[in-house]
Amino acid sequence: MILQTTAVIAALNEEETIAEVLEALAPHPLVGQIIVVSDGSTDRTVDIARSFGVTTIALRENHGKGFAMHLGVEQASNDVLFFVDGDMLNLTPEHIDSLVLPVMEGECDMNVGIRHRGPVRNFFHLHAHIGPVLSGIRVMRRQVFQTVPVQYRKRFQIELALNYFCHRDGLIQKNTVISGLGHVVKEQKRGLKSGLRSRWHMSREVFLLHFDLYLLQTWRWADRDVEISQVDYELEPELVD
Repeated sequence: MILQTTAVIAALNEEETIAEVLEALAPHPLVGQIIVVSDGSTDRTVDIARSFGVTTIALRENHGKGFAMHLGVEQASNDVLFFVDGDMLNLTPEHIDSLVLPVMEGECDMNVGIRHRGPVRNFFHLHAHIGPVLSGIRVMRRQVFQTVPVQYRKRFQIELALNYFCHRDGLIQKNTVISGLGHVVKEQKRGLKSGLRSRWHMSREVFLLHFDLYLLQTWRWADRDVEISQVDYELEPELVD
C-alpha cells in the first residue's frame, strides 16, 4: 500500500499559475488529496480549482496565509501534509518525490523545500544560518503543524513558527534544495508599489515574530488548545469518480 499525503494550497489571486500547480500535483501517486484554500481571491482562482475537481474552500474575505493553511489542515484526511504555494512554477514529479519521501520514510518530521539560488547564497542561508528559512513549499507530519499555538497560525507568521516549534518539540527538520523551481514574485503579481508594500509588511511581521518567539515568548502563557473563531467560507468537496 502506497502512503499518500494531502496537498494544501493557500492561494490569493493565483489564476495565472494555480492550474500549472494542480496539473503537477493531481497525477502524482504520493498525493492522495488536494485542498485549495482561496484566501478571499477576487479573480478566477476558485473557478479554476473547482474545474480540477479538488476540495475547494473559498473564504469570502482575506484572513492571511497562516489561517488558510490552518483551514486546509482541518479538512485534510491524511497524516502527512504537503503545503504548496499557488504561484509555484515548474513543479515536477521529481520535486514532489524529493520533498515527500523523506517524511514518508521517517527520515524527518518536516522537510522544507528551498529554491536553488546558487552555491554562495545557499551556503550563507542554510549552513551559515544567515536569515530565517522561510518557504511556502514544505511537507510535514500533522504533529508538526499541531505544535504551533493558534496565535501564530496567521498571515506570514506561520512558516517561522513551524521552524521554531518543530525544533523546540524535539522534532526533526530537513531542508532540501530544489533546482529549477520558480515562483512569481509579489511585485510581478501585484504591481511594483503594491508588491513592495506587501513585502514590507511580511518582512516586518517576521522580524517582530523573532522577538516574540525567542525573547518575549508570549506563547508560554497562551492556551494552545483554544479554537480559531469561525469565518464565512464556501466548501466544495473533491469530486469522486
